[in-house]
Parts: sequence; structure tokens; C-alpha cells
Amino acid sequence: MRLRSKILFLILLITPLARSLAQDNPEPLKRHISIQMDSTTVESFLEKLVADNELFFSYNPDLLPPGKRNFSVIDLSLGKVLADLLPDSLYKVSLIDRQLIITRVEPKPFKFSGRVVEKDGKTPVPYASVTIEETYIGTMSNREGYFDLTIPANFRHGNIVVGSLGYKQKIISQKEIENNLLIRLESESFSLREILVKPADPLAILREYRENIEKNYTIDPQLMVTFYRETARQDGNYVGVWEAVMEILKPPYNENYAERVRFIKGRKADLNRKPKEIFLKVQGGPLGINSLDVVKNPETFLDPEYQYLYKYRFEQPEIINGRITWIIRFDRLAETDFPCFNGRIWIDADSYALVGAEYSYDKKSLKINGQSFIQKEPFGFDTRPETVEYAVHYRLLNEKWQFYAAHSDIVFRVKQKRKFKTEYRNVTDVLVTQQFPFPKKARFGPDGIFHEKDIFSEKIGPYDKTFWGNYNVIKPDEDLSKAIRESAIKD
Repeated sequence: MRLRSKILFLILLITPLARSLAQDNPEPLKRHISIQMDSTTVESFLEKLVADNELFFSYNPDLLPPGKRNFSVIDLSLGKVLADLLPDSLYKVSLIDRQLIITRVEPKPFKFSGRVVEKDGKTPVPYASVTIEETYIGTMSNREGYFDLTIPANFRHGNIVVGSLGYKQKIISQKEIENNLLIRLESESFSLREILVKPADPLAILREYRENIEKNYTIDPQLMVTFYRETARQDGNYVGVWEAVMEILKPPYNENYAERVRFIKGRKADLNRKPKEIFLKVQGGPLGINSLDVVKNPETFLDPEYQYLYKYRFEQPEIINGRITWIIRFDRLAETDFPCFNGRIWIDADSYALVGAEYSYDKKSLKINGQSFIQKEPFGFDTRPETVEYAVHYRLLNEKWQFYAAHSDIVFRVKQKRKFKTEYRNVTDVLVTQQFPFPKKARFGPDGIFHEKDIFSEKIGPYDKTFWGNYNVIKPDEDLSKAIRESAIKD
């Protein structure tokens, strides 16, 4: 049965994994090496360096020193070689076990906060994307429309692009934002007369989508920096929040390889804990939320082998970022004991690219697969899922669509004393805040890789505002921020 449980752990323990060269695991840096290479690039030199010394590395090749040079290294320590090649004033080299991570030392970034609202200036626009024009650097507004954005110094004068489904995309200068932190978006609508050709068959559109995947989505591996947040609530009250910055190696869409995830840093906060509180563990993890990339991991409603299970119909088209977008609604059709979804998918009318999907299990599927979500439940208790909802969104840059964000919202009921009383709600978000092509000869891991059965390592420490440094994250909603503040006062 093609069922992938994507619900994440309700109990997560988080720790930062990044370590500096000077502080942890110095042995690889003390190893003496000898390399002779003439008229070659720094990237080629690094490839040779890590291949000969059983290291792994990740970096943006565009940040390395340009040009070709001669390299003559005779019996020098790895640390000395790297220090000469990548001086501390310009580069930061971090070591996670055998993983070499190279970043550029940048001047202090510019940070600002704002709010995305509708034209009336009051109604918030939730989950709006806020990015630097023609880059993958950005963030997303929270449910109340608020956001924080960190802009690297070299993009200090770039325009900011703000957009959301159903609204006209807005491009504004950073100076405008500094003077007015309230960003107003106008609803985007059109007359059906503007559409010259309306497709008659949703299945034909889905067929075009599948035939154009290699054209519409990148066939180069991408290294994505993402922000991950999971919250758990019991009977409406927050009981925990778990967050992390991760690196994800996204393989090409035309290759059948799974995503790989590595943690950079993370934190947790236990909120409103009670002595007799019930803890649940459910299937999934960060790998689960990333598997919501339905272009890479097709669900049954996109798979021609399972289309007989569904009925498809068109809904009113929308304009997304100035482009006509078809909306296809799907529901269970066949009377079969097979898990099915209800939902909608968005297809770009020009390219036939799938640009978004929202879907949930129907009631019959919840009955069929209810227990498959639970990895472990307390003895003497019985649980059942009430709702299971997912969403995934893609964005367009350089004529290629990329995985951008995913969301899951799961509600459980727990039976106590023969009645389903307690309600648990688990909400998870992942957002790509930066990405770049992964060098073809680079190696990702295996150290620090997250596996399906892993949980976060415990991080004990304050839930402080400066924890994330210069990483872009999703600003917490006010009710979550309030719960964190109140918990800190009690502690």
C-alpha cells in the first residue's frame, strides 16, 4: 500500500550540531597532507583535498576565490592549508565530524520587521512569501501577517518581493520598507473572458504536468537551507515548540533518490507541562515534512496508476504572480478500502507546472489508517486522528519551479475512561530560506544526517530571541510568543 506517514514527532529534543574548527574534533585538521596541482580552480583543489582525506564538504561554489592557480602543498597540516587558502577575514570553515562547511564572512546583515496586510491596512495576509528579488533568500509571514527578514550585506540594495495566493505580487525597495513597515497587497482577480482557451479535461492537464516535469523543475541537485518548526497543543494550550535550521540536499526531480537532511542548530521549549501529561510519538520526522514535495514524491492523486480512485473537476482559475493558474479539485470516487485524499492542486496554465497543493485524508481513510500514524502511545490509552491536512508550495526563479514550503496540521483525540476527551494538535512547517546548486563532485554526509527513526538530541537552554543569529526564520504567532514568555516567567 502506497501510504507514507508524514506526521512528525510530538516529542522532539533538539541540539545545535555546528562546531567550529578550533573547538571540536581537531584531529582531521592536524593531519599532514601533500598535494601538487597546476593551473586549477580552488573548487577542483578542494575536491581533490576531501577525496584524498576522506572528508565531506558543502559550500556555495560562487563564494570561493575566483580564477586558476598553482598549488604546491608538501607535508602541511590540513588546518594550515585551509587557513592559507581561505583566510579568516574572508571565510568561515566549520567542521561537523568529517563534514567541511565553507561560508563567506559577510559584513553585518540588515534586519527589519514588518507586516503584510490586505488593501484595507488591517486584515493580515498569512503565509505570504517575503524574498529578495531574483534570489532564494527570504522568509514567510506568520498567521497574523508579521515577519522578520535578514538581508545579507551584499543584497542590501535589492528589491523585496512580497506575494501570496490570490493577491497581486508587490515589488518594493528596501528604503520603502524602512519608511513603512506595513505592506499592503491587493486581491488579484480577472474575468473569465480573458482566458482564450479553457481546458475541458482535468486528466489531460495532469498528463501535461507529468510530461513537463523535467522542463519545469531543476535537474540539478540543490542544497537548501530551511527553517523547521513544530508545535504541539493539548486542548488548545501549547505544550511544546521545537525548531531547527537544517540543510537539505534535494536531488534532481528526474532521479529517484530521497532527500537528505542535516541539522545546523535548534532549540525547544516545554510549555504548560503537567505531571500526568500524556505523551504521544507519531511516525515521521523532518524527513516526513520534506516528503510533502509531491512533485518529487507523487501522492495517489497525481499518480496515473491510482487516478481511478478519484473524480477531478475544475474550480475557478486564479491569477498567481500575474500568471493564470488552473485549480483542479479532487475527491474519492471509487468505493474501495484504500486511503484517499480530498483537496486541490494548482497548475500553471503556461508551463503546466504544479505550483501548489492542499489535501487531507477523508474520513474513510482515517478509519483505515488511523493507527498507522502512531509510533507509540501510552499504555491504557487509545488515540484516533480527527483531521490530517497537508499543503505544499513551489516558487519560480530562473524559469524553474522549486520546492518552497510545506505544512501539516494533525488533530488527535485520546480516549480516557472510555471517552475520547483530550485533544492534541500538531502543526509543522518547513520553509526554504536560501538555496544554491550543490557541486556535482561534492559529498553530503554521512555525518550529522537525520534518519527516519532519529529524534532530536536534547538542548537545554533559554528560548532567547537572539538564538538564530543571521538565519531567516518564521516569526512566531502572538499566541505562541505569549506562551513562551509565560513559561519563561514560571521557570
